[in-house]
Amino acid sequence: MTILRGVMDRLVPPIDELPGAGAMDLAPEVDALARRHPPYHRALTGFIENLAPKWSASLPPPQQDGLLRELEAADAIAFNAVLELVYLAYYSDARVHGRVGWRSGPLQPQGFPLAPFNPEILRATRQRKPFWRQT
Repeated sequence: MTILRGVMDRLVPPIDELPGAGAMDLAPEVDALARRHPPYHRALTGFIENLAPKWSASLPPPQQDGLLRELEAADAIAFNAVLELVYLAYYSDARVHGRVGWRSGPLQPQGFPLAPFNPEILRATRQRKPFWRQT
């Protein structure tokens, strides 16, 4: 998970008061998402296996970015799958919702306000002759 956290911070770096995706401790969520979908799990596992021999937290950020670009060039499909997992975890987090101004939580019971129902929208439908056979 250490490599994944470091990678996540390079893919989604900190902005203002919000830490990077890795520092937000979203790696377990990325792993859980991947485990639920075998193609994503294979992509994540292969990605980490390919990166592990070269990656180090002590590498300067430009070198870490270079390693990520190499992996992207070598296997764009796996790279994009990992990026998608990171984005899913990141943009599902309530802290990110607050940063970008999204309302978190369930749609109901707060819900979104709905205009009162207008039965006039069904007038044309009511005037049509039935197209089905009575039984």
